[in-house]
Amino acid sequence: MTEAMLLFWRKGFHATSLRDLGDALNIRMPSLYAAFGSKEALYVEAVDLYMRATRTLLWQHLENGQRAREAIRELLVATAGELTNREAHPGGCMVTFATTDEDMPTDVIAAILDARQDWLDIIRERLEAAVTEGELPGSTDVNALSRFYFSMVQSIGIQAHDGVPYAELVTIVDIAMSAWPVAPAKGPAIEASRVA
Repeated sequence: MTEAMLLFWRKGFHATSLRDLGDALNIRMPSLYAAFGSKEALYVEAVDLYMRATRTLLWQHLENGQRAREAIRELLVATAGELTNREAHPGGCMVTFATTDEDMPTDVIAAILDARQDWLDIIRERLEAAVTEGELPGSTDVNALSRFYFSMVQSIGIQAHDGVPYAELVTIVDIAMSAWPVAPAKGPAIEASRVA
């Protein structure tokens, strides 16, 4: 299954033929259909495998107990590191580069959009917790901030695919982190009479 995922990642859905998949999985066409049902079903399984792998490698940074700002930065830095690692897999992000054009099968489009929504939801949940914990101001537009940092994940995927080196992507991450809203400092209120 990993071989099919890497093939779809490298070539995309339309450019990957059934012959390509049969060769990658070392099985004949009848066995391919018997095992997966269709090319579309195999692609959906490949996306699921990709999502489980990225959850382990990348998205777990948001669930490791760190403060949200550090967790988001670690997620973005880890994404840059993983997606520029062309020795392990194709460059860039499989889900970011997947198209949802009208000529794509409905099941394939749904798998891609669900994967993207899952990533956005993971970021949003962590930022909502940061508001509750007081790390982010209560006035924070969590939806907009979630989409901003999710767009950074997608941008890293695109730029990694285009060959931008890891060090440059980390610099971009640090610039993105400068947009982090600052919560008001906590401390005892100072009485006006004491200030005079």
